[in-house]
Amino acid sequence: MVKKLVYPQIDIKIKENGKFTTKDLLDVLVHIAYSHDFTTNGSSTFQELYPDLKAPSGDLMLYHFSKLQSVDKIKDMFISIFDVIFNFAKQNYKLLNRRKIDIAFDVHKIPYYGNKNDFYVTEGKHERGTTHFYQFLTCSIVVAGQRFSIDAIPIHKFDSIENLVDQSLERVKQKIHINKAYLDRGFDKPKVINVIKAHKVKFIMPKVRSETVKAWMRKSEECKARVIENFEIGKGENKAIVNLILVDDEEGIKRAFITNFHIPEQLSHYLYNWYSKRWGIETGYGQFDHDFKAKTTTKNYHIRLFYFLFSVCLYNLWVLVNICVSLSLHGRLSEKPIITSKLFAVVLYKVAYEDPPT
Repeated sequence: MVKKLVYPQIDIKIKENGKFTTKDLLDVLVHIAYSHDFTTNGSSTFQELYPDLKAPSGDLMLYHFSKLQSVDKIKDMFISIFDVIFNFAKQNYKLLNRRKIDIAFDVHKIPYYGNKNDFYVTEGKHERGTTHFYQFLTCSIVVAGQRFSIDAIPIHKFDSIENLVDQSLERVKQKIHINKAYLDRGFDKPKVINVIKAHKVKFIMPKVRSETVKAWMRKSEECKARVIENFEIGKGENKAIVNLILVDDEEGIKRAFITNFHIPEQLSHYLYNWYSKRWGIETGYGQFDHDFKAKTTTKNYHIRLFYFLFSVCLYNLWVLVNICVSLSLHGRLSEKPIITSKLFAVVLYKVAYEDPPT
């Protein structure tokens, strides 16, 4: 499946008379990603495990990966891989052909400790020993058992988040019919909200507690739920109109959400159930980082970008394999993965060098 869906889409310029092929490099990279190792050490352990196989050294792998010198080409390469995996799931299992599907947007951060002049290094709050990060806008399906990551866009320090959300929604809408989009407070900006509304996508987002929101919360202390329609965020051309919903949680603490669709006050507590769907994607990000991503200290952004997107592809294949296994064993989709990410990765690198049946 890896060979059929992923390998043919990756174009690394290797001469015809080269000692190794793209397939050889990716076989070793799968092992390195699973073992969460650095390229040089990971290639050495691969050779120890499989002494009968010819495997490229870590230095040679980095040399070939460094030939990827265009961010746009790398992005396009992996967009095509995401599409191939996703379309395979739609055509063979029909699960993703349901009428409408919930999605979630998030900004995934990778800590960075090197040269701050890189245009893809962005600043943020202090976290894990740094205030600098590589960041990616990601879009994931939040339906249990089908949590594919269907889009991932690297964030340049001069990018506007609303333009990236616009680009992502254009692509996502070509793949699925969107039911609701879930976003965190980091997207609470009038321009982002207006982009989502322009795409006619329903959204739910926790609201940053501005002074106006706090004033409404004080007015609503005696009621368990309150809906303020046509609530204004921002001013002038940057203004966005939303519905502000104030609703008590299970502990009686009032929370604030914003939406672009009507929710009756008596049903506003459903916001907690709906928004909880988004939390499942946090597990996926942990698996990107710990189960499917190779380590690297390289300053070459193109290699870092390639490694991150390759880890997303492995994650998506893991989701797809669980769909296959679940339906084969039980005839239905299991909400929890049958094959753990660790087991999938172990099996994957052990069979990755074998040619698939023709």
